[in-house]
Amino acid sequence: MRLRKPDIGANVLEESMSARPIEQRYLPLRKVVAVGVGNALEFYDFITFSFFAIQIGHCFFPESRTSHGLLYSLATFGVGFLTRPLGGVVIGMYGDRVGRKPAMLLSFALMGASILGLAFTPSYAQIGIAAPILLVIFRLVQGFALGGEVGPSTAFLIEAAPPNRRGLYVSLQYMTQDVAVVAAGVAGCSHSLLNYK
Repeated sequence: MRLRKPDIGANVLEESMSARPIEQRYLPLRKVVAVGVGNALEFYDFITFSFFAIQIGHCFFPESRTSHGLLYSLATFGVGFLTRPLGGVVIGMYGDRVGRKPAMLLSFALMGASILGLAFTPSYAQIGIAAPILLVIFRLVQGFALGGEVGPSTAFLIEAAPPNRRGLYVSLQYMTQDVAVVAAGVAGCSHSLLNYK
């Protein structure tokens, strides 16, 4: 029976890895909260549109076709979903090149600009056909921004979370999305109830 010679290379590698301190980046709580709030606001801005579809239809589409205003408004809501995959790819690649934080800030800025654009777009009665055209453009930008925000913010949370907390940190991403949907629903219902009184 021959004795095996110990593999010195493997032992040296194990010792050097155990001796080397592993540098971990821990994400401060304020940054976790900031990512969660930013995510919630983006989803709130995107989803609220659907709860105010009737009012948006009356405002941005011709008065002679008020029966179709709701359908036009919901179709405009759906248009935002067309650019979500494109936003995910483009802003995701941007995040790979320059970092997750700049990618998130870009998506937040795009969403903010589109929300302001929607808020300041005059009605159909004031500017005619330009109103629904601007509405669709801003919804496309919103979809692009939202699609681009989810990937970088999730990757940011995974990369910066402690190894034993990654599942918890990433679950905050989806929890804030659901909170935003509920908040948008509450805002829509509250508006409806106040208008009926």
